[in-house]
Amino acid sequence: MASGEEALAVVHKFNSHQISGREIRIELAKRFKKPPPPPPPSPSPPASETRHVVYVANLAWKVRSPVLRQFFTDNFKTPVSSRVVFDSPAGRSAGYGFVSFLTKEDAEAAISALDGKELMERPLRLKLSEKKVKAAPTERDEDQAPELDQEKLKEAETEKEEIHDSDAQLEQS
Repeated sequence: MASGEEALAVVHKFNSHQISGREIRIELAKRFKKPPPPPPPSPSPPASETRHVVYVANLAWKVRSPVLRQFFTDNFKTPVSSRVVFDSPAGRSAGYGFVSFLTKEDAEAAISALDGKELMERPLRLKLSEKKVKAAPTERDEDQAPELDQEKLKEAETEKEEIHDSDAQLEQS
């Protein structure tokens, strides 16, 4: 209906009306929850700029996106975004994440400054993400486990395996 008044008129006219020998019931739709307000616009780079993404491995299970973001902010500079990846079915951290910077220089400097540094008693392994991964919003993902498509999960697993393999080779040396 175009207005609330029109909807009420239909309810009054057709509620308890008989159609094909059956009584129909007409009611106004009820909204159980208010729709969430639209998220505030976040400062984002122009579409022509590329975000440079750092892959962060060996995260403690308890690390969440805000903790990862704060770690980079405290020890380097504030990133554009941070995201901890979660196992969809289990809803727990997968032990890795991504942190985005506006420039490649910032991303490389963050790797130089923070690779091997401990977060929650675990040494982080950092490297540039080889494929573009869409950065998640910085605030929305705090209480949610973001779902990734299969291609991104495979990419992240490959990167995780590469870091694990290089760590194993270092230990053998």
